[in-house]
Amino acid sequence: MNSTLRFDYNLPWRGAVIGAIFYVGLSFLIARLAKGVEGVVFFGLIALSAMFALLSLFMIARRLVFPRVLEMNDDAILYPHGFPKTRITRIPYADIIWMRGGGMVNHPSFCITTGRGSFEVGAARFTDIESYHAAKDFIYSKASAKMADKDEQAKIRATFPDPIQESGAWPRYRTHLALSKPLPLRLAKALWFFVRCLGIIFLPWLLLRLFHMPTASIAEFLGLSVSVTIFFTLLHWLNATYPARETKITVHSNGITQLSGKQTFSWNYRDFSGWAVVERQFEGRILHILMLKRPTYVVTFALPDTSTRDQFIQLLRDKQIPQLSDLKPPWE
Repeated sequence: MNSTLRFDYNLPWRGAVIGAIFYVGLSFLIARLAKGVEGVVFFGLIALSAMFALLSLFMIARRLVFPRVLEMNDDAILYPHGFPKTRITRIPYADIIWMRGGGMVNHPSFCITTGRGSFEVGAARFTDIESYHAAKDFIYSKASAKMADKDEQAKIRATFPDPIQESGAWPRYRTHLALSKPLPLRLAKALWFFVRCLGIIFLPWLLLRLFHMPTASIAEFLGLSVSVTIFFTLLHWLNATYPARETKITVHSNGITQLSGKQTFSWNYRDFSGWAVVERQFEGRILHILMLKRPTYVVTFALPDTSTRDQFIQLLRDKQIPQLSDLKPPWE
């Protein structure tokens, strides 16, 4: 017998009112700024002020007229989100990689992570705490039934440590590759980035001058735009020089999670179309680099040892992900 639960899942009235007041304040501030200008800039600021005023009305109207509903059935969660338009994302239980609780004591929540992103279900959006707990229990019970069986989960936990620390030589290896390129070539790429960034920043000032609108002098604006462009170019240079960092990997029954600093990335096994392992010599040791192919990019992990490499290979074969002999490292 199919079972379906539906719960009101709306922004609390306090949040809707605060959001509306915020947009009204922005509308008023921009309208005040418009008094000191003329021409196209005046009409642009007035249009922007009107847009924020409409957004404030929309927040109240959506809370009154278009309430959101969180729906759960035996196969998936229909999760409402988005602003200003509400979008419904279908989250099959079989796609869930992992779930964890969080939030404050008075406003608990739990996070659902899939290969397409993370979705937070918060108690503050339910009409009462009992509805939140009922939805949470329903999702956890259905996800446990749809996800891999307990024997497979226990096998993964026994096989793979939690988490797996990537090889510490990986960041140094990638930096070595970046620094081994000729310095004139690296400077030329940085200069090209500088020119493009400066052009993007300089274009609005040029348009204002073209339409005879009041703006800063060329010396003032050029000094500011060059300073900002130099800052972004330095960030670009550092990112190119240090393209990788040491991360932590967690293996789940339905996917893989990578923790990089404070950023977390998760992928479902079904999203990978192939894999390959390459070996590179660096600092007197062998780096085992696992590559997992997705539709638009390649995920790479520097495995710490041969034992972990062999365990990953067996796991990917068990998941029936094909090995691709022609898959090449994206940085080479």
